[in-house]
Amino acid sequence: MPHNLNVNSEVATPRCWPSRQSLYVTVYITVCVQRMGKEMEIQAQMSIEERKQISSRDEAWESTGKGVANNSTQYTATEHMVKKGLTASSSAISPILSPVSTKLKSSVTGYKPLEEIEARPEMNLESDKKLDKLETFLGRLNSRECVLETMRSNMEYQLTEKAVKEVMRMDDEIFSKFYSHVADFPRMPSRIEIDDDFDAIFGTPAPKLTSALAQHKRAVRPSRNVQSSKNPLKMLAAREDIRHEYTEQRLNIGLIESKRMRDEKCELNTSTQMYSDAALAGLPSKENSNNVSLRSVNISEQMSNNSAVPYKNLMLIQVKGRRHVQTRLVEPRASALNSGDCFLLVTPQHCFVWMGEFANVIEKAKASELATCIQTKRDLGCRASQIQTIEEGVNPQNHAATEFWKTLRGQQTYQSAGPLEEDELFEGAIVETNCIFRLLEDKLVPDDDQWGKVPHSTLLQSKEVLVFDFGSEVYVWHGKEVTLAQRKVAFQLAKHLWNGTFDYTCCDINPLDPGGCNARIPWKGQGRPDWAIFGRLTQHNETILFKEKFLDWTDTKKPQPKNSNLQVTEQKDLPGCVCRPYDAALMLPVLQTAVSTVLDGMNVGRGHGSVEGEDRMRTLEISTVSVDVWHILEFDYSRLPQRSIGQFHEGDAYVVKWKYTVSAAVGRRQNPELRTSDPVKEQGCYFFWQGRNSTVREKGTSALTTVELEEERGAQVQVQQGKEPPCFLQCFNGGMIIHCGKREEEEENIQTEWRLYCVRGEVPVEGHLLEVVSHCSSLRSRSSMILLNVNKALIYLWHGCKAQQHTRLVGLNAAQRIKEQCPLEAGLHSSSKVTITECDEGSEPTGFWDAVGIKDRKAYDCMLQDPGKFNFTPRLFKLSSSSGQFVATEFYHPSRAPDMVSSLPFLQEDLYRASQPALFLVDNFHEVYLWQGWWPQDSENPSSTRIRWDMDRKCAMETVLQYCMGRIPDDKSYLIHAGLEPLTFTNVFPSWEHREDIAEITEREVEVCNQIILVEDVLARLCQNTYPLAELLARPLPEGVDPLRLELYLSDQDFELANKRDQGLFVSCISVLI
Repeated sequence: MPHNLNVNSEVATPRCWPSRQSLYVTVYITVCVQRMGKEMEIQAQMSIEERKQISSRDEAWESTGKGVANNSTQYTATEHMVKKGLTASSSAISPILSPVSTKLKSSVTGYKPLEEIEARPEMNLESDKKLDKLETFLGRLNSRECVLETMRSNMEYQLTEKAVKEVMRMDDEIFSKFYSHVADFPRMPSRIEIDDDFDAIFGTPAPKLTSALAQHKRAVRPSRNVQSSKNPLKMLAAREDIRHEYTEQRLNIGLIESKRMRDEKCELNTSTQMYSDAALAGLPSKENSNNVSLRSVNISEQMSNNSAVPYKNLMLIQVKGRRHVQTRLVEPRASALNSGDCFLLVTPQHCFVWMGEFANVIEKAKASELATCIQTKRDLGCRASQIQTIEEGVNPQNHAATEFWKTLRGQQTYQSAGPLEEDELFEGAIVETNCIFRLLEDKLVPDDDQWGKVPHSTLLQSKEVLVFDFGSEVYVWHGKEVTLAQRKVAFQLAKHLWNGTFDYTCCDINPLDPGGCNARIPWKGQGRPDWAIFGRLTQHNETILFKEKFLDWTDTKKPQPKNSNLQVTEQKDLPGCVCRPYDAALMLPVLQTAVSTVLDGMNVGRGHGSVEGEDRMRTLEISTVSVDVWHILEFDYSRLPQRSIGQFHEGDAYVVKWKYTVSAAVGRRQNPELRTSDPVKEQGCYFFWQGRNSTVREKGTSALTTVELEEERGAQVQVQQGKEPPCFLQCFNGGMIIHCGKREEEEENIQTEWRLYCVRGEVPVEGHLLEVVSHCSSLRSRSSMILLNVNKALIYLWHGCKAQQHTRLVGLNAAQRIKEQCPLEAGLHSSSKVTITECDEGSEPTGFWDAVGIKDRKAYDCMLQDPGKFNFTPRLFKLSSSSGQFVATEFYHPSRAPDMVSSLPFLQEDLYRASQPALFLVDNFHEVYLWQGWWPQDSENPSSTRIRWDMDRKCAMETVLQYCMGRIPDDKSYLIHAGLEPLTFTNVFPSWEHREDIAEITEREVEVCNQIILVEDVLARLCQNTYPLAELLARPLPEGVDPLRLELYLSDQDFELANKRDQGLFVSCISVLI
């Protein structure tokens, strides 16, 4: 309760309330006043020294980052950016700055036309074809009704026939012939005489009335002197005015009635989709079908009665904001993305959700909600069977990511995350560009109350016609009671607005290009881009993209029924578990598709050889023309000489320009002389390669340098170390080497006499070397290694005992390239004469062990004594429930070949650079590992997060066991903790760096031992349902125990002992209170 409360006013206000409420409020105010008085007395008793101590403690608490004001930055994307080294004040947050952050928020509202949009004779208005057809149809229908009424009115009853008919008479000759005479009927031959009395037949006679009254009535009855009637037949025969004939008249009533019935039958057949007269007349006709050309219709094209459908076949929707999240249509290009927001890519067959690395929680939740609505309701013309979620930086080479970049016509450079306050600035700036018009008579009038504001759903009335201009989206909305004439006028005027001029120079942001990524989209111009939407909407048929523009749009949602009959046993079996393990059957199939890279909408395959054209009818030839490389510094860049092309350092960033030709060749590959080709088309692509230890500034400078070096238009592709696509690797023809350290800091590099490189790649032209520590622990039995002596110019080409044949060829080709180029970065001179010596594992010369240290086969996973075959490719899955459901996402080797084995496809960074704590499934064919990450020490770990982590671990273990059962039932699965990985696990990766800091965290957090732990044993402990009371009272709690529901883990005896009441009665009382 604040201290400046006006007590008198607060007490006086409730007098108008009911008496009971007045009493409650009076008591409440009295208690508050008493508390205020006590607080004031306590403050009066406090000394000045005590107040200074309290204030100093508050300042110290806030300075440590634990204050209330800092809560908004501790558990949001801000903390994630700070951990990544992207502070709010750093200029390296956004290499390509956002236009929202560079412009100050002005008070000028959006552009408003000086005059109303009115239909004039000189305006060339475009009408809606569908509305014109509807109007024509209604006109024909009305004209037909008028014709029928005219015909009915003109049809009068007319006399068609007149005839005289004679009536038959009774004395006629024909009458006497038809009727027989009475005398002709036969008579009865004899009479029967009866002598018996009727009284004897019918019994005793009834008594007769003999009273005097009856005699009197018969006596006084008057006599009847009435004249008898004449014979009617004689009278009728005596009349002379009787006619024995009549005149018959026939009218056209039958003809009129039959025609009316035929017309009604025809109308009934037309309304019930039966055959019409025209169709019946066309059945006997003969037509020549060879002269008929059918219109080509795309299968994916959807039929609609609306000629201005409110969606496109390709839409990129940006989800950005914090308070009222804005959902806007942007240009469907990869350059329109940024790391601080979420985007939806919607096509008729796909629905992608791309989540930026630094997007806030609200944006991610809104993007997932919109994608679910679009996919389930089939909105925006999308018929996708599932939603494909792509997280930036997580598994960029999987099938969903590849299809996503292919739909956007190739991967390009896009913006990084902007400043922390950008979301709120964007909301205010983009809302000011909203333009709303209302149709009044025959003109569009701007709505002053809603102009430049977030619209409300109360605007949409059944008799209103409104036009909404959101920059990239223009909608014509009309209610269900609007006439056809009003709809037609509104459509024509809105089309004029669509094709007319626009001016956003007075606004802080351009809604057609909110990210400022396309300089060709002006702030002021005429006509909207072809990817923008001009749609017509009717009441109750709005799209989700239109609904999201409103502040208070609410769809009726069915409330989920509460399960009141939830049994205690079910709660006890699954305490707090809301997620389910992933279906292992979906993880077992192996991807067999070839790797392909799409640049500027064209598939270049692996960057060399033959590829399939877009029409799938031609074979295209890809050939490299030239390769140029620039070394990127923080504030400068330099071009590398031809000798240094292909030499990279893991602490630097580089820009590689690849020029190639695409030719359509027809003929035999074996005989080039018989081959004819089309004119050669030369194209270019810019790769900005970023080493794993390069700084954020160097990464940003590489992106900017790519824009500066772009002499001609070309694709821009970001390449991370270890994730190089085949088209990038083939640029160096097997001579690419990744060295340790930085190029400009040779003193920090490991300058020793010997250097050790691990051979990677499956094709010789795509092979490359990765420098590792020159020690025997870096050897891998499934790969080939190159050991280089700088002083002696000597190369030992070492082949592991389980190395594949194509791996040996790649290693030999890499050694030959070193011999030919003698790269200065490797410590060689141009005059060096390199000698190559091949050796196999188990038969190494003495000089080999002098270079790598003591001959210790136990320092690495030596497979000389292993009789098994290793002709398989390891697989890697990330297990997570960050999307709301527990799913398994497979990592794919970016340069994989479907018909070849990749022995060491993954890197240690795939595990350690994931958001921790993380869970990964590593399938090494002979065994399956579940790798468990660590808890970061600089982050808060609330109890709810711990509970969620235990549930994820349980689901992951169940998924691993199901995966093993579906693959090979007898194989074992092991639990591996970060920092304490065994050799059999670390040797699955080409290099491994032991992290002592991670090992210390793991040993403190987890009870680990030196023995191998089976997944099924740990899962049995997590699934334990009952614990003794002493274990639940001790801290820390056992693994998998929910600290908020400890009563569910007690036995009935322990529960009664601890609470002095029955457990069933306790749970029933709790359910009643809830």
